Amino acid sequence: MASWRAENPPMVSVCMLAYNHASYIRSSLNSILNQKTDFGFEILVHDDASQDDTAAIIKDYAARYPRIIQPILQTKNQHSQGIYPSVHFNYPRARLPFVAMCEGDDYWLDQEKLQLQVDGLQQNPQINLSFHSALRVNCEDWDDPDKVFGDYAQQDGIIPFIDILHRVRGWVPFASCMIRQSAKKHFLAFLQTRPYLTVGDLYFQFFGALPEGALYINRPMSVYRFRTAQSWTRRAGADPTFKARHELAMMRSYVELNALTAYVYHHEFNALTLQRLLWLFNAKPSLRALPGVAPLEPLNEACQEAIQATLDMLSMRPARYVIFGCASGCERVLRHVPADKIAAIIDRDHRRVGERLQGKPIVGTDALRAHSDCDLVVSTIAANRRTITELTTAAGIPVERIHYLFDGALRIVDDTPIPAEITNP
Repeated sequence: MASWRAENPPMVSVCMLAYNHASYIRSSLNSILNQKTDFGFEILVHDDASQDDTAAIIKDYAARYPRIIQPILQTKNQHSQGIYPSVHFNYPRARLPFVAMCEGDDYWLDQEKLQLQVDGLQQNPQINLSFHSALRVNCEDWDDPDKVFGDYAQQDGIIPFIDILHRVRGWVPFASCMIRQSAKKHFLAFLQTRPYLTVGDLYFQFFGALPEGALYINRPMSVYRFRTAQSWTRRAGADPTFKARHELAMMRSYVELNALTAYVYHHEFNALTLQRLLWLFNAKPSLRALPGVAPLEPLNEACQEAIQATLDMLSMRPARYVIFGCASGCERVLRHVPADKIAAIIDRDHRRVGERLQGKPIVGTDALRAHSDCDLVVSTIAANRRTITELTTAAGIPVERIHYLFDGALRIVDDTPIPAEITNP
């Protein structure tokens, strides 16, 4: 704050939600107040009637920094009444040119974060979203080492919109995000008219990255506290009904976003829909009996049959295979294709290179040339086909020897409208 220049107007509204975050919120607020910028910023913090000392801590900070911290302290919990605090209270009052995020149980690591992001967005006026990598801290298992996530490139640069849409390098850390005011207005208008939505971060990032992509800064400048007592992740894991409602809401929103973008990204939304469909029906414990799931059963069965037909075809062919991707699709191939037909598994992101999965070595993309006698099985739903073709061409694998595990299922999703019970319940 000492570095703020009087001639520079305030630039950033920092939005924060808090609920029973007394153990964390001091570090969260301090990490924002310690930012070194040549412009002013505000902290818009909303406490949703916490049952611990969170509100008292916020009051203390607001008294010490009255020009910066603008609190809303609820006496009745809003979220339990179906009122989403960000949509109803925080985003509407975030009126400065840029809006940044930091929840009450997360915090920022780098004192230059805000300055770097504002400078970057001002230098790239066609871009509306900036983000960076972060550290993930497991609050359930302190022996679990901190992990970097959201690392989308090895250097600063523009990440294409499609990569953000498909989250090709995993979650974009929400506490890393800064959005331009103009994009926030579009994002907020979408949320305000869709109370069925269960999350906001994905849409924040969607509208921020549309259409030109997002500015990525290759520095881990924030911390995400994973599986805190009040975390969304823990709730989804513990409440099957909420998990089902979330997946159904995501599929419904894809239909609406597809129409909103004039069907330019039709195939991308189909891939996302298939992904959610499989998560919904593969969940343990089963979610099939929960409200709203039954209308999707025929679509799921047709997709499962198409995937199984591809697996049967792969099993019967005389070829050996390298599997591209090492997530759930890969595990499905390993379960159904004879082990002697699998030579290796390609990890595009090189995060698991050197490990083994069901006895098969995980290697990097640079090892593909050593397996040029094998066919390639692409086990990811939202595969970047141009990148895969470039890799296989360089390795001497012709396009007719590339097999996409989910293509049959994607064709079914393409030809089958999502039931009206989902899109207009």
